[in-house]
Amino acid sequence: MDSENMRFQEGILLDKMKVHIGIKGASGGVGTTFVARWLDFFLNDRERHHIFVSRPDRYIVEDNPENCSDMDIVVGVVDPLPSLLMDGADGIGDLMDKRQPVIWMLNRNCIGVNRRELKRYLGFIPEFCQEDVPREYIVRAEYNGENLPDVYKLGGIEELAEYIKAINNMNYE
Repeated sequence: MDSENMRFQEGILLDKMKVHIGIKGASGGVGTTFVARWLDFFLNDRERHHIFVSRPDRYIVEDNPENCSDMDIVVGVVDPLPSLLMDGADGIGDLMDKRQPVIWMLNRNCIGVNRRELKRYLGFIPEFCQEDVPREYIVRAEYNGENLPDVYKLGGIEELAEYIKAINNMNYE
């Protein structure tokens, strides 16, 4: 790929044609599939009836990629449940040691999460938070052939998608 088609921004290599995004779970992959599925939906402007239509995607979202160094953007998903935080301590450390910046997302943000304790344990608060989506909303959307965002607001994931698009657009202005 020639240098004319590439730009660097804050250590992130962005390809004009495709942006590879790795979703990595700090707690053994908990919640990454959900985040990856809906992030892909928002980034690539998908509609339910177009899910199986083959078309080129600008954003390639990978759930738990083997090698994060191949990714243009890495999203670290942290589950706030204390037992999962303890199990994922090594994964959090590994993501913090990566060359490229990591965008942190808190999965299953609910009323019971003590933000002060979370910050003390992690040393930071994730930039984006996805609320805990009740199972009945997921089931209702699936059985009624609806998109989950039409039934339940996926604000944290939608905001993350907008942030990633903004980073990408900023590189080409």
